[in-house]
Amino acid sequence: MTAGSASPAAAAGDGVRLDVGLAQGTDPAAVIHTLGDAVLSDHLVPGLDAITVDVRAERADATLATLTATAGVRYAERGGAVGADGEVKPSGWNVEQVRQAWTWTTGEASVKVAVVDTGVSPTPDLGAGRLAPGYDFVDGDTDAADTDGHGTLVAGIIGAEADNDIGTAGVCPQCTIMPVRVMAGRQGTTADVAAGIAWAADHDARVINVSLSTDTPSRLLNDAVDHAAARGALVVASAGNVRSTARRYPAAYDSVLAVSHAGTVKNTETDQWVDASAYTSAALGPDGHLTDLPGASGATATAAGVAALAFSMKPAATPDQVRAAIRGTAPLPTTGTYAYQPRIVNAAQVIYDFGGTDTTPPKLVKPGLSENELVPASGVPAIARATDDHGIQRIDYVIDGTVVRSTHLSDTQVQLRPPAGFNGPLPVTVVAYDYAGNADPVTVTVQADTVAPTMTLVSPTPTQPVHGPTADVTVAMPDNDIDHVYSVFEANNTISYLTRVAGTNLWKGTVPLEPPSTLYLCAVDKAGNRTYLNRPLLADNDPPAGGSVGPAGGTRVRGTFTSTLSGVTDASGVTKAELWADGKYVGADTTAPYALAVKTGTYTGNVALTWKVTDRWGQSRTLPARVVVADNKPPAIAVTKAPKSGAKVKGTVKVYVKAADAGGIARVQLIVNGKVVATDTTSAYVLSVNTGKQKKTMKVQVRAYDRLGNIAVTATRTWHR
Repeated sequence: MTAGSASPAAAAGDGVRLDVGLAQGTDPAAVIHTLGDAVLSDHLVPGLDAITVDVRAERADATLATLTATAGVRYAERGGAVGADGEVKPSGWNVEQVRQAWTWTTGEASVKVAVVDTGVSPTPDLGAGRLAPGYDFVDGDTDAADTDGHGTLVAGIIGAEADNDIGTAGVCPQCTIMPVRVMAGRQGTTADVAAGIAWAADHDARVINVSLSTDTPSRLLNDAVDHAAARGALVVASAGNVRSTARRYPAAYDSVLAVSHAGTVKNTETDQWVDASAYTSAALGPDGHLTDLPGASGATATAAGVAALAFSMKPAATPDQVRAAIRGTAPLPTTGTYAYQPRIVNAAQVIYDFGGTDTTPPKLVKPGLSENELVPASGVPAIARATDDHGIQRIDYVIDGTVVRSTHLSDTQVQLRPPAGFNGPLPVTVVAYDYAGNADPVTVTVQADTVAPTMTLVSPTPTQPVHGPTADVTVAMPDNDIDHVYSVFEANNTISYLTRVAGTNLWKGTVPLEPPSTLYLCAVDKAGNRTYLNRPLLADNDPPAGGSVGPAGGTRVRGTFTSTLSGVTDASGVTKAELWADGKYVGADTTAPYALAVKTGTYTGNVALTWKVTDRWGQSRTLPARVVVADNKPPAIAVTKAPKSGAKVKGTVKVYVKAADAGGIARVQLIVNGKVVATDTTSAYVLSVNTGKQKKTMKVQVRAYDRLGNIAVTATRTWHR
């Protein structure tokens, strides 16, 4: 049983929530036990002798009857829905700051947002009066009613009514929705989609939402989005729900705002083709039911709604300006998998940048820290709260003039850590900023204690044998502020505490050992700083076991690549992992997972990778050799047909290229005067350039990339226009 809300909206799946009153002293768990597998989830109602039970819909009546007849149950009834007497707004747009953007604009009816999808049908949340005349490219008529539901959900997220106590509120609740049907069910053709995009642009759509995609590049789609851009319309398209970083179209085309669902990995270090990310919401479908639209489709609709707000705020804005504002300046400063993923759309920042004003400074209601609060090295959770007439742009936590933590949302927890090695009074200034840069700073002085306890194992010594599942342990703890020392036996989560020997700095106790006889201890001081001791106590007679070598056998590599070794186990611990490449010693690594750089230089051919692992006792094991293929040879490239050097050219000129590589060709590019003017990824390669848009003298080269990044470039030809 857990404490939780009694709201029926929290019921799991298609379940029904029941409210159950209990007689004082009744065991809730005993009541739940009588219901068997009918229960989906259950929660205590804090402060009351009551519980809520989520049950399967088809068993709700029978469960009510059972509860009514159960001893200790005062009543059992179906849960009721409650709601605030005010505007209904989605809960999923806090991060996108949509509510804050609404303090400046909720959109304009003159801004048309085309929904190129399965059609759009009116709903109680998006009446027929909000829909512009549309077109159906599937049936070839002007009836663009929704035949699936997907397009109506997209339209609802973009522009559902506000202040009507129905469903949700769209991002741009005053803009006009233009239905364009291009799919039957949820399938369509690039031709219909391209036609729909172009038609929408020709009928004054400022924003064109395309919550669909294909993995196949389409010039027709490219033409359509270019046509839309030339007409002053911004195409906002889905980056797809496929778990891949491969480009999706038309989102990947340059003039399009490509949108992914927040948290998905689409960009890479070398191909950052997705411009923005967002979360999604629910909307009313054609049947009038509130339905979630998950994934990139809904996220795209959210971003399209923000674009419509931007055009409403600044009608003279260009598509490129709106796209740039939504896209932001750079990827978030993270590392690893998410290093190159796009920013989450910030509607309020976009609208403020497009002419919003904010003259009233914010108010920092709660700094999130208390005076003289004890702060260990690991830090404390801080939750600052601030208010503003428009919105909070960010809250900074400043120590000694440096921002050490920052959040873009009020009431958001951050972990505040003091400077390493600092002890004593520490002033922390918490500053709330609005979008105009107005600030409200509050300084709180906390007490920092960053020194972790010192713990030394006195016995057993590393060479002392230990038998059985427990060991008598003695550790030395010279610190005077130790609160407790303990060991946790993970097998059954048993906690064993050591006891301080009076008048000494020694702590003793009998603690369980993790197989194979490994000691885990933790010492905690009064500030909460922790020191861990992890020590294998038994000498073993077996070399390290297991291990997985990377890259996979047969993998093609180039230049300097990294070989890895993971999954190695040993009772006493591995001290080093060594690597040989074709019998030549590469080096050693002492930290798992093990990784060492292997230089192949200009060599092309097989490379045998041999790892050797050694434990603390000197016992070692050599893993079977892993053979990879070094490929440092550039691709073969030849121009098979093109104007010769010195030729005079005009109009559009095509260059025919033959390129080949054992590892495969990634792309072929045409370079004119140092700039890439055309790219082809499919053999046979044909590259085109409009020479009328180039300088009179053109230095022309063709460049080919293989899939590993090896490059070949042809000799330069000079053309004259």
